[in-house]
Amino acid sequence: MAKKKAKDYGYDTLSALHGIIHRDSHKFLDFSNTRTLDNLAPVWIKNMGKNQKNRMWKKHGSFVRACHTLGRDKAIIAVGSGPSLNKNSDVLKFIHDNDSVRNWEDRNFIIFSSNHQFKPLLKMGVIPDFVYLVDASDVVYKQLCEDIPENGKSCILVAPYHADPKVLKEWTRQGRGVLFFLSHGSRMKEAFRKTVKKNPTPHTIVAGGNVLNTMWMFGAKIFQSKVFMCIGNDLSFPIKKVKKDQERGYYADGDYSTNAPGTGTGRDEAACEKKWLSFKIQNRNIYIPGQNELEVVGADVVGTSHTLWVYKTWMEESMLLITHAKKDLGLHYYNCTEGGILGVMAKSLDEPEMKKDSNWYMMDEVCKRWHTTTLEHAATQFLQAKEKIRWEKVGTLIGVQDAIKSVHPN
Repeated sequence: MAKKKAKDYGYDTLSALHGIIHRDSHKFLDFSNTRTLDNLAPVWIKNMGKNQKNRMWKKHGSFVRACHTLGRDKAIIAVGSGPSLNKNSDVLKFIHDNDSVRNWEDRNFIIFSSNHQFKPLLKMGVIPDFVYLVDASDVVYKQLCEDIPENGKSCILVAPYHADPKVLKEWTRQGRGVLFFLSHGSRMKEAFRKTVKKNPTPHTIVAGGNVLNTMWMFGAKIFQSKVFMCIGNDLSFPIKKVKKDQERGYYADGDYSTNAPGTGTGRDEAACEKKWLSFKIQNRNIYIPGQNELEVVGADVVGTSHTLWVYKTWMEESMLLITHAKKDLGLHYYNCTEGGILGVMAKSLDEPEMKKDSNWYMMDEVCKRWHTTTLEHAATQFLQAKEKIRWEKVGTLIGVQDAIKSVHPN
């Protein structure tokens, strides 16, 4: 009997990935997505039922409908909680203070926050426009519901309808709004149809596994923003001799409680022993006119986990497929994290090759819409591009007016 061919999850048809995203990585990615849905669906469906009893959908409504096209001429700045965030905080505060005072139609940026970074941002004086939640457990209660500064009253939570009922109820009681989406998957759709008595399709959207990837997906698909800038998306942590030091270095604010055994999810990713190469951004020693004055180079070996590595691979694979699609969507991904492993690629996963400098390269080399830079440079480039487009439109309008005058001088 012929041996059954292993499922390859369509890798052979995805030529944009070949030689960049390894076959085994792609297979592991798809397997992880399926396993997550299978394991968590019963809890998610139970939460959905409780939220419907609390009339949450009627009180708040659909994220997809409320935010459609809100970001068409704006850039998204997505804020994660990785340790490199501290390198970007001053620039983020400057952008916020100068842009958030504008009327919405005149705004250049929309600030998304992860649930972990919600309170730290408020304490910095940065008020995110939207706070994103993908975790369905109650370990986020303290982050979202306890000791919230007064300046967070107007923040809107974007959450799956299967999020923890206790968290949603308290967030609502404190007077803040929620917008709901429905996670992709036949079981979740069917549960929504039975529980809410509505068609799930208009409210369903594919998320990205973790909160930063979800922000990118929603920013592009729902807000219809072409430019996404992420900070604090390290997907890794500095390796230390003492595990407690490793835990303190996992998040920008040093609070590991939601990840730790006993107090959090128990994932305890700072205890994982998987390693990858990180990068850093520095000024070039020799500047050549016309060349970017910033240089991206390999840095230290850092710790990561299989889960974090899946998030990294999902984002890289998604951008490769979109960039090489027949229809050019014009999406740009600015990795402004200034550290971590996102966008750091390996030609070979064999251990001897992994030790060679020649094995490593940056995603920018193979994906023209991927940009590894600082938040300051990304924001400046975006504003310059907007100004150029504005003047081109003015020039076109003047040209049309001149043409009309030549035909109808009076």
